[in-house]
Amino acid sequence: MIRAVRGLSAGGLALENNVTGIGGAPVPEPAHEDQSDLGRQIKKFTFILNKRKWWAILTLLVVVSAVAVYTKRQRPIYRATASVIIESNPPRVLSGVKDVVELGSSNYWAMREYIQTQYKVITGLEVCEIVVAKLRLEDDAAFLGALPGQALTDSEKAERIAKKVPARVLQSRISVEPVRDSMMVMVSVDDGDAQRASDLANEVVFAYRAQNMNYRRSVTQEANAELRDMVEKYRQKKEEADKELLEYEKDHAIGSFATRKQAIEERVKLLDDRQGQLLLKKSDLEARLARVKKLEASGDVFSAPIDTILGSSLVSSLKAKHVELRDQRMSLSAMYGDKHPKILALDAQLAEIAGTIRGEVKSYLSSVRGDYDEVQGALRQVETLLAAATKDLADLGVMQVDYNALAERRKDSAAVYDQVRSRYMEINLSAQVETNNVRIHELAQVPSWPLKPDMRLNLALGAVLGLLLGLGLAFLVEQLDNTVKGRPDVERVTGVPCLGVIPSIPGPRKRRRRSKDVTLQDRDFYVLDNPKSVIAEALNTIRTNLMFILPERRIRTVLVTSGSPWEGKSTVVIQMGIAMARSGARTLIVDTDMRRPRLHRAFGVEAEKGLSTLLLGSDPLDAVIAKTTVPNLDLLPCGPVPPNPSDLLRMERLANLLADLNQRYDTVILDSPPVIPVADPRILSGLVDGVVLVVKLGHTTTDALGQVRRELSAIGAPLLGTVLNDLDVKRGGYGYGYGYGYGYGYYARSHGGYYGYPSVEEGKGGPGERKSAAGDAS
Repeated sequence: MIRAVRGLSAGGLALENNVTGIGGAPVPEPAHEDQSDLGRQIKKFTFILNKRKWWAILTLLVVVSAVAVYTKRQRPIYRATASVIIESNPPRVLSGVKDVVELGSSNYWAMREYIQTQYKVITGLEVCEIVVAKLRLEDDAAFLGALPGQALTDSEKAERIAKKVPARVLQSRISVEPVRDSMMVMVSVDDGDAQRASDLANEVVFAYRAQNMNYRRSVTQEANAELRDMVEKYRQKKEEADKELLEYEKDHAIGSFATRKQAIEERVKLLDDRQGQLLLKKSDLEARLARVKKLEASGDVFSAPIDTILGSSLVSSLKAKHVELRDQRMSLSAMYGDKHPKILALDAQLAEIAGTIRGEVKSYLSSVRGDYDEVQGALRQVETLLAAATKDLADLGVMQVDYNALAERRKDSAAVYDQVRSRYMEINLSAQVETNNVRIHELAQVPSWPLKPDMRLNLALGAVLGLLLGLGLAFLVEQLDNTVKGRPDVERVTGVPCLGVIPSIPGPRKRRRRSKDVTLQDRDFYVLDNPKSVIAEALNTIRTNLMFILPERRIRTVLVTSGSPWEGKSTVVIQMGIAMARSGARTLIVDTDMRRPRLHRAFGVEAEKGLSTLLLGSDPLDAVIAKTTVPNLDLLPCGPVPPNPSDLLRMERLANLLADLNQRYDTVILDSPPVIPVADPRILSGLVDGVVLVVKLGHTTTDALGQVRRELSAIGAPLLGTVLNDLDVKRGGYGYGYGYGYGYGYYARSHGGYYGYPSVEEGKGGPGERKSAAGDAS
């Protein structure tokens, strides 16, 4: 049987629970779905920080104090900084003269590697050893790490020097930092003495500059000595090559190979030209000879034109005479006939002339034949000479291979010698002009303030660390704290609904020892003195929830208990009784705590008689019930504490007594001992309509609550619900998962109360102005 019960919480917020039956099945989560997960987490963290703030504060103070003490005890370290400029190339004094060693580079990547290398050189042992030797740091005990007043023996100094301890100590104190987008480098040295730090920084840059120059000088000297040997070596090789070439020319009688080759080539050319001319002439003579022979064979010297013959003056005159005579004969022949003497005389002249011409032709033919034979002989001679010249040229080509090899060797030797000699002279010039690409820009000044320890920085870091540790410790303590922190924890462990939440009662905290402190009574009757307070409204909510928690019947007898002492159940019982009585219900409070009863003191009644004497039959019922100053509220005190409370409570007379009381009163509230220490609540739980479990926030552990739940479930106790006691509204309240603290605290301060009732701080009329936990009184 499940019925939705809606009531007013103590914070003025709607308390809506799905209440289960007496079987105690788990109830659903409270209605706070409107809150986002992030909001709940923030509230949770805020509450934890507020609750455990002293852990965080103390941790912060301890860490900051420890850091301050540690910083004060540290030896101050000063940092002196000098600046140097590392240029890409040293100044060029001699134009066209290249240095032996490149102290920089114009290439970006090469220059980058060079700069990185220089950083290592600055912090290298070589530079450090130069500084150590100049400043005699091996004799400085403070620099070597000796304690104030401690002196090093000679053996210790020698051992540290052998292990390069001074140089390594200095090396560990040097730092190099480049200046962005520049060639400047900042060289810093840390030391416990400000003046010494400045001296060390200056000496480091001096030593680095000198080391850079010494490196250039040593490389130049080594190269100079090596090149001097190379010059002598290649000079000898050049002379040997010259000598071998001259001897070869001498052995082959060529004097100069080039001259001889040129002469032979010119002779071959001349002979070749002469041969060509003779061949042309021979061809011409052969053509003439052929024509003359043909003319001679034909017998007609006048049929073929031969320019050479016809061009002769004799032949020309004879031919002209022959033509003239022939013309005369032809004219006379017509007159006289062929036998006429004149004709015969003319024929004789013509025959004589023709014979003369044939003689000339034969003479010309003989001349042509002579010329031809002469040309033929000359051609043979030229061919012989040309063959000899060609052979000489071929022989010279064979010799040229060896000659060229010797000449090439001579040429190479001369080139190498010239190059080495030129470089040797350049190095000599470069060695005489010393330039450096390292330039000191600013020397280090004596620092005024130590670099470390930096008190402000250390305190800031200590504060951050302390805050983080404090927060971590606060959350760790909260995580290790297994006490109940809110309604979700109680409902999850017990499986029954929360009937209400009672805020902490204002007033000073009560001591845990029992005493007749007047504030105890003030807390018990706080709702009586402050009827419009938040606490009174919380009790009204609990009363209302109890009225409707079992729809099938009315709750008349209620057992109020707790898991362990000091959870405020007795105060809750008194306040519940007052709330019930104010609603008009006849209410009886029964003190069934026969081990440590206190209700008689709270109401100011005698303890000589009460429940114990009533159960033993010593006193009648009317004689032991005491009237209180609260209308409709009576008290049945415990009476004398019996030696056997459990046996007394098991008597059948107690059941009959409760039945009789139910007839007289509308509500009977039993104040019982805690469940875990004693068995009395288990006995009483079977005699009542329901059990209400008081849980003190921040005090009751989940383990104890679970044990109570198991023990009550084992005997079938009708556990109606729980009451969360002692909610500190000023701390935001427990139960941050559902915002109890927000509801009670914020709404009360903002609106001056709930539905017209004054807030906790505004409760009037009673002795409850001092804040005190209701749960301190059990």
